[in-house]
Amino acid sequence: MIHQHVKKIKRKHIREIVIYGMVGLTALFFQDVVYWILHRHFGVFPSVSMILGSFVGMAISYYGHVKFTFKKHRFSKREFTKFIVTSAIGICINVGGVRILTKVFMLSPEYGVIPTFITPLVTFLIRAFR
Repeated sequence: MIHQHVKKIKRKHIREIVIYGMVGLTALFFQDVVYWILHRHFGVFPSVSMILGSFVGMAISYYGHVKFTFKKHRFSKREFTKFIVTSAIGICINVGGVRILTKVFMLSPEYGVIPTFITPLVTFLIRAFR
């Protein structure tokens, strides 16, 4: 009997992890697309493009996690606060990374998407260990 409950819990968590990853990849995709379009086609500064892209990714992530990952109507105030704090840390990592890559290392703004592949790991670890 306990074995059945453990199996059920494991399946639920595996499902959440898979959906969490899918939502995250979708948010990452749109964040990077907004960054590229704003910078390459509209000439917006890389840091500003990353900030706006991050907000788009954050909105998609919030909606996706509420609706699909955790299947709620909305996050509680505590969960929403944690989401905002970790998202703000993520935005700082993304924008700081773009600034360092483009201003310190003098790389092309096209490399500005590199931090967006590191940030999800950092924010996941922050959320997981809080």
